[in-house]
Amino acid sequence: MIVSEVEPPQEKKMKDSHSLSFSSLPDEIAENCIARISKWNYPNLSLVSKRFLSLLSSPELYTTRSHIGTTEPCLYICVQHPKHQRPKWFTLWMKPDEIKNDYQLIPLQSSSPTVPYDSTIAVGSEIYVIGGSYEAPSSSVRVLNCRSHTWRNAPNMTVAREEATAILLDQKIYVMGGCVNDKSSANNWFEVFDINTQTWSALPSPRADYDELRQYIVVNAAVKGKIYAMAQEKEYTYEPTSGAWEVVREKSSHLDVWCAIENVMYCCTYAGHLCWYDYEAKEWREIKGLEYLRGDRTWGLGMRSGFGLVNYGGKLVVMRPRIEKESLKLKVKIWCAKIALEKRVGGEVWGKIEWLNSVLKVPKSYEYCVSCVAVSI
Repeated sequence: MIVSEVEPPQEKKMKDSHSLSFSSLPDEIAENCIARISKWNYPNLSLVSKRFLSLLSSPELYTTRSHIGTTEPCLYICVQHPKHQRPKWFTLWMKPDEIKNDYQLIPLQSSSPTVPYDSTIAVGSEIYVIGGSYEAPSSSVRVLNCRSHTWRNAPNMTVAREEATAILLDQKIYVMGGCVNDKSSANNWFEVFDINTQTWSALPSPRADYDELRQYIVVNAAVKGKIYAMAQEKEYTYEPTSGAWEVVREKSSHLDVWCAIENVMYCCTYAGHLCWYDYEAKEWREIKGLEYLRGDRTWGLGMRSGFGLVNYGGKLVVMRPRIEKESLKLKVKIWCAKIALEKRVGGEVWGKIEWLNSVLKVPKSYEYCVSCVAVSI
């Protein structure tokens, strides 16, 4: 006798299907799955169900992303109104490279301290705002947690500073200047914050014949275990292990927008030209392949203040404000370009524009982009 295959009851089919659904997974496994998805998709996922919203709001999710190596760069920009004490912070998420002209600009609702441009540092998924702005010296250190968008206090510096300069190197933040430059402050001019121990330590000031460093300094980048700093006349390096300062260039480049990517320094000139530093020749060379930017009036005629240049996951992101007329009114638009870099045979660096757009429009009274930093979330 031939026995035909018996179809399982419909109820059993539905039960088996339900047992394999995402909603039946334990939180730990569901969280691990979500951690592997681009954070760009999180806003939409949060609308699926209350459980998704709960998982996406969990601090453990970001710990998991860090452990499995799925963190992504995210850009934060800050715009300061000259008549208001509180700056405006925004987070800018760019879609994947194949979608070139889309982004998500999200304003932060949490309150923020006044932001000094040269001493706002990204450390992992946090932003350190160190000291005070002009005419408002402060020893305070405020930290923005970019996962929860909440602020906390870090230990104060040993001295109050205004518009100090700071750089991150090997999980330590080096802070220079911004305080009274006299004999009484000789031991306070230079200090370092150990992120792991959350403690400040004073460092010796440069020797007497490097006095211009204490008069005018712009800390630009940390590469190859050293800090590169520019003064009025010359350029210097500081080696933390030996504590030694050294002159590396007899003529200052007079640039204040530098960053480092894979031990190469990059800068943006006021004319909008992007350059890289040739350590052997000790000179700046223009990045090839960016003729479009040089010929684009929208990009090339920016304001002289408020540039931003950051390492965005190994790519170069440049932000610059530009005054434009719109409906007979002057507006400031902040433009952003993301550029992939390639070092070719012969030593030249070439760039490819992956993304270029106007990301924010503000009233003319907004004078400049105070800060531009990239964090990993």
